[in-house]
Amino acid sequence: MKAEAAVLAEFLDKQNRERQDVEKKTFLAADEIIAKEFDPARDAAIVVSGPRLAPRRPRHCRLAHRSQISSAAIVIGIDESGMGKGSGRAALGSQSGESARSLCRTPGKFGGHEMAAGLTIREDKIDMFAQAFRAAARELLSDEDLEARLRLDHEVELAQLNVDLLRWHEMLQPFGNANPQPLFLARKVEPAAPPRILKDKHLVLRLRQGEARRAPCFSTER
Repeated sequence: MKAEAAVLAEFLDKQNRERQDVEKKTFLAADEIIAKEFDPARDAAIVVSGPRLAPRRPRHCRLAHRSQISSAAIVIGIDESGMGKGSGRAALGSQSGESARSLCRTPGKFGGHEMAAGLTIREDKIDMFAQAFRAAARELLSDEDLEARLRLDHEVELAQLNVDLLRWHEMLQPFGNANPQPLFLARKVEPAAPPRILKDKHLVLRLRQGEARRAPCFSTER
């Protein structure tokens, strides 16, 4: 049993590393396209496509943040047969999900809910879809809709970040569209030591708040 568990753990770790690698490459490829083609003064939505893109987990929030808009991001990966499979996310409170739904007459398959979408479309139809989607998003969304927003649920002290809080946080799961993950705010926080990078992917931060003597240590993936 112990040996079997070790084998399964190794397999899952390998799968997770491969997923992270694909996700990173997808984001970098999409970010490169956005830098060349996206105009925040013109476009109210992001549509990127290409053979290097894997739409499984394209980090839509990071793409939207990179482009300085709060709208929708659709990533379409094209396979060797010329068929594109896309995944999209709409920003909280925007109508961009509805604008995508209104374009379901575009040749291809479309599905999802108001905050997420998936579609299958041929490569030669992607430009037409992208133009129509951007136009629909621009018509539906006001400048106020496109302003980035940060929703905060509660203010905490760093000393309150303990096992009990983590346990209560886990009890709120699973998080999703109808149950968003809570965001907390801590004021007057500053570095207590220079940041460190572990294993080339984890950023370790040691922070302190006010005159607190103990400095909590936080780790995040790069």
